Amino acid sequence: MVLQSPRNAGSATFILLTLLFFISPGAFADATCDAAEQTLMELERDLQQLRADQDQWQRLLDGQVPAPHQLAGLLGHPLDQPHANHIHPPEPLVAADSHCSEHQEDIASLTAQRNQRQLQIHKMRQILVERPLEQRKALLALSRLYETLQTVIDKPGSGPDIRGDAQTLQTYISSVWVLVPKLRTAPGQSLASLDQLRYSTPQLSPPSPVTPAFRLLAHARQDIQQQVRILRRELWQRRTLSSQINDMGGMNAIPALLGREVRQLLQHFSDVIFLIRHDLSGPLQASSYAPLVRNLVALLLGSVSFVLLVRLAGRTRGWALALHERVIRSSGEKRWLRNASRLISGLAPMLPWFLLWFALTQLHPFLNSPSTRVLHWLLPFAYLYVIYGLLTLIGEWLISRVAQSAGTYLSAEQTRQILTHSRNTARWLMPIWFLVLAVWEILGPSLVYSLLLIFLAISLFRALGHLLSLRSKDYLLCLQAILPSYLDPTAERLLTPRLFWLFAPLLLPIALISFLTNFINQVLTDFDWYTRLKARWFRLRTRIATEENDDTEGSQNDVPVKEHYERWFAQDVPEGTTLPFINTGLVAAMEKNIQRWHENKTDENSLVVAGGKGSGKTISIGKLQQTLADSCSELEVKTLKVPAKTCEPEAILSLVGDALGTDLSEHGPAALVKTDENRKPVLLVLDDAQNFFLARQGGLEGWRTVLSLVNAKLDHVFWLLMINSQSWAYLCNVFGREYQFRNVVRVKHWAQSDIRSLILSRNHLSGYQVRYDEVLLSSRGPEAGNVRNAEQRYFSLLWDACRGNPMVALRLWLTSIKVQGKQVTVGLPMPPASGVLDTMGENALFVYAAITTHGDLTSSEISEVTCLPENVVRFALKGGQDAGFLQRAEDGRYRLVPLWYQPVISYLTRKNLLNE
Repeated sequence: MVLQSPRNAGSATFILLTLLFFISPGAFADATCDAAEQTLMELERDLQQLRADQDQWQRLLDGQVPAPHQLAGLLGHPLDQPHANHIHPPEPLVAADSHCSEHQEDIASLTAQRNQRQLQIHKMRQILVERPLEQRKALLALSRLYETLQTVIDKPGSGPDIRGDAQTLQTYISSVWVLVPKLRTAPGQSLASLDQLRYSTPQLSPPSPVTPAFRLLAHARQDIQQQVRILRRELWQRRTLSSQINDMGGMNAIPALLGREVRQLLQHFSDVIFLIRHDLSGPLQASSYAPLVRNLVALLLGSVSFVLLVRLAGRTRGWALALHERVIRSSGEKRWLRNASRLISGLAPMLPWFLLWFALTQLHPFLNSPSTRVLHWLLPFAYLYVIYGLLTLIGEWLISRVAQSAGTYLSAEQTRQILTHSRNTARWLMPIWFLVLAVWEILGPSLVYSLLLIFLAISLFRALGHLLSLRSKDYLLCLQAILPSYLDPTAERLLTPRLFWLFAPLLLPIALISFLTNFINQVLTDFDWYTRLKARWFRLRTRIATEENDDTEGSQNDVPVKEHYERWFAQDVPEGTTLPFINTGLVAAMEKNIQRWHENKTDENSLVVAGGKGSGKTISIGKLQQTLADSCSELEVKTLKVPAKTCEPEAILSLVGDALGTDLSEHGPAALVKTDENRKPVLLVLDDAQNFFLARQGGLEGWRTVLSLVNAKLDHVFWLLMINSQSWAYLCNVFGREYQFRNVVRVKHWAQSDIRSLILSRNHLSGYQVRYDEVLLSSRGPEAGNVRNAEQRYFSLLWDACRGNPMVALRLWLTSIKVQGKQVTVGLPMPPASGVLDTMGENALFVYAAITTHGDLTSSEISEVTCLPENVVRFALKGGQDAGFLQRAEDGRYRLVPLWYQPVISYLTRKNLLNE
């Protein structure tokens, strides 16, 4: 390697730059123009190819039928590809600057021509690919048939008659293909042209004997007719029947048109018989006999497969019902899921028929081939079987639903009679359905098909009247339960035996709407929001009527409830009476925690049960004791009702110590720990635990003392605290939810069914008979149905008013009844409105919030809690008593009236004065 010095390198660079300076600029220009010439040559080649493609597209649109591979090459994809019509226009090519003035103008001109050709070809392509998928499939099938006919023509052994018939069919296909551009631009003219082609099908002259080539031509002609029907189907469906008749020449042209369509039907049957007869006449060993053999095999396999498919679809009903049972079992307390499963049980009978219809629809396109043509011909019978099953099922359901709405019990014999009647009615409709399906397969949309549809609609109308005539009296009662009472005479006149067939189907939509609303009501009835919405809507509708009744019956509404009935709805029932216990799941939740501790499965020995006043906490203690006597017999249960405002630590230690037999005055919780080993397992229930605190300075020491006792490590004591939910919410905000008790059970709002059981069980003990006011008996129909509807409506209103609180429900029941003798008339529950609180001042609202938080307070305790003067507190208390939502007990403590729990709590919550 020779190394150059920097001085020599600099000299070489200078010489090179000098040479480049003296070189002629023409050399650069020649190179640039050479590149421009190359670009021109490429543009000319592209333009030449585009001209050839455009000429080919133009010949195609002028009626030249392309081969399938040629068509796919022009499009870039098969014609029957789904979503092939979503093709964007090509991006125009921008002429680049070649820096050669000699060729730049030619480049720009050729680029513009290329873009124009591309756009024209795109428009030609869109004429074809914008057609619906069914029409594109038909055009592709015509292209394949054209190619098959060309193969027959080119075959050396084909005679002149065969070649002539094949060329005639090719000409027929070309006549169809030339209509492709007009399918979009002139649909009416295209439809008329397709009709002319459909009525002028080429006639073939059969040789004697019939050759395989002729049988091929006969099958090809039938396939061509089918593709023509598919092409015109979409055009026919885009227009109304009246416009079609006007285009065909008006009403005067209908007889001739019907004659042509009937002749075409007969010609189709003649062609089918011709094909079958000549297929059977072929030699057994000939290759042309293979399609017939394949069709016989397909018929055998198809029949067996259809039977298996019917049985498999029939099993889906059992599977759906099994799924329904599984959903019911796994729903647990989710009543909405249990009611929503009605959808599964309702669809189970129809599921097999829907699956059969879906399977036949999916198989339909695959059966239209030479090997399975017989199955394609028999497919309408399979559809007919499904239609027969669906019509029978719908008829049976309709009559049963009418009888149920009328309150009629159907015996087993009557149920069998309904099934037989439905089958006979459906069987009577089958010939009409067969004609409709057959004409659709042969002619497609046509005047004959439209007339058959009209005749089918009339037949269905007549069949409905015949179907409902089996239970005509029940149908009348069903409609009377829906229509207003003043229409009863009209309904009776319209549904006489002479007019029943006419007006029964006309009135059926009214009954169907009622069936639908009842079904939706059953599905949604266990959703709280729906029950509340329905109850409030009913109360809104009946408010005016109730106010009118109040004006006319003012003295009667003031009749007091008799004492001997009211006592059955008080806390202290007559001696010797055992109240039925309504199981809401609260006792089971408490027992689960206690039993786990008793069986040494957990060390957690405390549980808080928080619920609203009157939610059933106290009454559940007695049931819990009975339950634990069986499951935890060695566990001793001690119940303490905490005295009012036991807030001092000394008083709390004395109360708990006396219950557990331990002196806690000196050492407190330590004394409990020391004596724990010698103590038998004990459950200590502290009811009204909200009395352990007072929301004032120093008033929380009592609650801290309770926490210290509960947090002591004891193995033989389980603490169960029953506390007001508002008090618990306040303590959680002060001490934190995580730092007090780990196990907390919140008492749920009672369900509507539980409230209903509570009220009716108490009423059953009283021995009084319940009847419902006319306001609740607003529905029509038999008396049994009225009572059920009125009862459901009343308890929906009651549940919404009491918000799931059983004590409030008992009070509302007493305010909504009238006692006359041994009969109780139930009207609308009228909960008090909270509007009276709007007139109270802010200080008064603080007083009411303090009472709600603590459960009950004296006037002095309220003054300490609210820091308000005694006179302000007394003024607020007097206002609450005058309004009726406060009551003063014998011990001087103020508390909310149970009937006012929900209105007052809701109002104070909206004012952000409560902790929950």
